[in-house]
Amino acid sequence: LRYCKVRISVLEPERRKGSREVRIKLKNFVIPSPELIPDDVRSKIKKWSDFIDYWSVDFEFNEDVFHNQWQDYRTRSKRDLELTTDWHEYAKGGAYKVLVKVFDIFGNDTTQLLEVRV
Repeated sequence: LRYCKVRISVLEPERRKGSREVRIKLKNFVIPSPELIPDDVRSKIKKWSDFIDYWSVDFEFNEDVFHNQWQDYRTRSKRDLELTTDWHEYAKGGAYKVLVKVFDIFGNDTTQLLEVRV
């Protein structure tokens, strides 16, 4: 079952004052046509994050290969999903690209590129 493009909404990276540390918070995830979702699946969705199965972050994306530096996912025994990454510390100041990948419960993946300056 494939759906239209979804939209990730990510809070601007939060910086820890006086450091080169940032973390990313996932604020929203929108599937544009929820009416297409089967009733048995839709009845289990209580909040927007229930659509997400797994998400990961490359804090130093180089426009080439995605390096999974942080992730959280659901398992049969762990149903909650962490919506904020751990703090990531950059070795030196400057501008960095952060790529966020979200995989929904239907197997689709969506990415969003952010830029941070530390």
